[in-house]
Amino acid sequence: MTADDDVEQYLTEVGHLLNPYLQRAIDRVPDVAVLKEGVVAQVLGGGKRLRAALCTTVCEVFTGDPEPALPFAAAVEHLQNFTLIHDDIADGDEERRGAASAWKRFGVAHAINIGDAFIPLGALAVLESDYPPQTKLDLLGVISRFGLVVAEGQSLDISLRDREPTVAAYVECTSKKTGGFFAMAVVGGAVVGGAGSAAIAELEAFATSAGVAFQIKDDVLDVSGGKGRRAGSDVLEGKRTLLVAHALEHAADGDAARLRAILDRPRHAVSDGDVAWVLELYARTGATAAAEAMAGGIVDEALEHLAGLPETPAKYRFIRLARHLSRRVR
Repeated sequence: MTADDDVEQYLTEVGHLLNPYLQRAIDRVPDVAVLKEGVVAQVLGGGKRLRAALCTTVCEVFTGDPEPALPFAAAVEHLQNFTLIHDDIADGDEERRGAASAWKRFGVAHAINIGDAFIPLGALAVLESDYPPQTKLDLLGVISRFGLVVAEGQSLDISLRDREPTVAAYVECTSKKTGGFFAMAVVGGAVVGGAGSAAIAELEAFATSAGVAFQIKDDVLDVSGGKGRRAGSDVLEGKRTLLVAHALEHAADGDAARLRAILDRPRHAVSDGDVAWVLELYARTGATAAAEAMAGGIVDEALEHLAGLPETPAKYRFIRLARHLSRRVR
């Protein structure tokens, strides 16, 4: 069994532990219109449970037990579903996890409402837990603080599509949009585990950087179709990824101009040939390989923030999860 196989097995185990908490949320949703159907489809439609695993594992580092963090891990999963549904609407993405996205299946109005339902479900996962009152307040503070960071990152991501992308702008965007969500999961797990302020600060710094590596790998997987949707979906959306920034920097002037023109077109005006040409340009300019290398380097640097964690088996499982962020195949 490879290290990545071990991680995938662990993610499956975390998913099994989490399922009763997710089912509890499903049971709370009113059975009206398509709301229940949409929430069930989103919750049971897959997902890596990676953020939940980071949350429960960091709790185990400090307590020896992952299960106290499960209610907060469920909250993180609910809020992640909220962002995914709204992201797909904003991006016009028709697929998610190998199936029709919520807006494509149920329509935009229903999808917005389905996504909105996950906000109270996230709050209730914390409020109805057995955590002490102060811990509940602290966790709602974690959700609120990092939720705003994620919203800031999403705004930067949208705005990035209207200007020339740079590596620095990409890192700023993803450290907030993706890193902020990782920080929510990791810091929340540390709060449940009773970690001190110094350890929490190091874990936040780790998660912020690790989120960038995760997003870079996500961009790379888009090239191969490993994200559960057609290869090149980011090209159709006109997304300014790290691959775009690298290709623009290294491509001939004519190729760079053509890449900009393709990314600026509306989705319906981008042909399969356009997508294939962009993916070939990424390979020709070394953008894909450079992105893979950068993701691995960022994870290595992020891991330095974990050196002071307690020396427990869970610490090294947490490190394996971190390395998986830049090595996963889906």
